[in-house]
Amino acid sequence: MRMKLFSAATMEEAMEQMRAELGSDAVVLSTRNEPGCVEVRAAVERAPNARFATPIFSESRPTFDNTTRDRIRDVMNWHGAPSGFADIVTSAGLKLMGNTADAGPAMAAGLEGVLSFSPIHSDTRKSILLVGPPGSGKTSTAAKLAAVTRKSPLGLRAASADFDTSGGHARLSAYVGRPDVGLFKSPEALQKFLAARTPSERKLVVDGPAFNPTNAKDMARLRNLLYNIDVEPVLVMSAEGHPEDLEDNARAFSSVGVRRAILTKLDVVRRRGGAFAAISSSRLSIAQLSLTHSISNGLIPATPLRIARLLLETAPDNGSGSNMSYRGAA
Repeated sequence: MRMKLFSAATMEEAMEQMRAELGSDAVVLSTRNEPGCVEVRAAVERAPNARFATPIFSESRPTFDNTTRDRIRDVMNWHGAPSGFADIVTSAGLKLMGNTADAGPAMAAGLEGVLSFSPIHSDTRKSILLVGPPGSGKTSTAAKLAAVTRKSPLGLRAASADFDTSGGHARLSAYVGRPDVGLFKSPEALQKFLAARTPSERKLVVDGPAFNPTNAKDMARLRNLLYNIDVEPVLVMSAEGHPEDLEDNARAFSSVGVRRAILTKLDVVRRRGGAFAAISSSRLSIAQLSLTHSISNGLIPATPLRIARLLLETAPDNGSGSNMSYRGAA
């Protein structure tokens, strides 16, 4: 089976590309609409216009475009991604997209194979508790999640679990622009409030206290909190830091039951590969990306194309001739 991803401005153009390259027997596997772009992933069981399928044992080993391969690997290495992660993304992308793929779509396909994506929506089953180390951006992220879901009748309502009286409630109130932001000064108060709510009421996005992933007592405290309170913990992780530290921190939060992560401060770093590799290694799903300090539009859902663009747009072109920009990056 041959599989390929087609990107175009409209669905008609993408389908035309698919039929021209794969023939009338091509089957659409999935579609995705991005701002100004449509993606169509399609596959075909046999080569177009071939009378008979080629026996597997006689198929020649594909030779990949070394220019594209080198470009993807160079970009991943420049971003500080571990070599194993870079090799997997490169190989997977070219195998999925074919040996003539441009660097952008091939990288997106490779990232889709090593990362999982699970955006947070207003119809979440449980209230969200944002957790993370000090300075990761939890407070502004809580305000951003409340803002991005505000138009929905089930929009998330920002609240502060300021157990350590660190001033988080005042900062969150300022970000949201409302003085009536919920404040919980103890785990018991938060537990009691959540237990009294009905399923039809709006869920909370709670700015949780900071937890140091390198401190065993702190992580035990978080594990105990999550055991007693019916919330979904979501890691807020800054893209700043050494790749190995990022990986250790992500794994520490994963070990206490965290399954999704929001990646912040992507706008203040240039080398971003270590953060994505850390999330992949810790088996977390990426929910949203924070690309700006703006509260009203500061979060966007994570997609393979967006991440590929983030990596490609800042890495210098080494003059290899491979395509750094591509249609479909949103």
